[in-house]
Amino acid sequence: MDNRHQPLRQCVGCRKIRPKTELLRFVSRASAEAVFDPEGRLEGRGFYLCPVEQCFAKAYKNKRARSSYFRKREQVNELIYEVREELSNMIEKDLIRYKKTAYLKDGLCEEKTIREDDLILYRSDNPPEEKVGMHTAARAGRAKVYRLPKGCECSSPCLIVSSERPIAPRLAMNLQKYDLLSSKGLAR
Repeated sequence: MDNRHQPLRQCVGCRKIRPKTELLRFVSRASAEAVFDPEGRLEGRGFYLCPVEQCFAKAYKNKRARSSYFRKREQVNELIYEVREELSNMIEKDLIRYKKTAYLKDGLCEEKTIREDDLILYRSDNPPEEKVGMHTAARAGRAKVYRLPKGCECSSPCLIVSSERPIAPRLAMNLQKYDLLSSKGLAR
């Protein structure tokens, strides 16, 4: 277990304090426009939002936040779309890295040895029976199940990502943020 200190930040929308890694970071620009900062490296005054649409709406309703970060309601909707796209791109890049290093297994073709903290990824167009089977296998192996974004190319209906790689927590966090920000909510 990792006992290092996790920095906490407050969501501008719901005002809840959460670990920094669970929130989306944005940087405000001089033109009162917010820019998504997935790596947390952009210069400027930053603010954080939970990865749910309700927090974006609450931030827009707050007069102080609106005057600093958003001028029009359309900016909020565009920002949500941009965040989804960026998260989808980051997930796809991580999956490509996994494929190159052979830490990504096809869930149907190869031997299924699911270990604790492995990630099971499935396409959203899978039949319900397969989804139930994946969730059951994940619970038995204490793995985590996530739905792949629609933009991610995947030939197999199910992928198993090894937890041995250092980018596994980042991939899991991005998948969770994408699920929360999607209109269907969390897939688990």
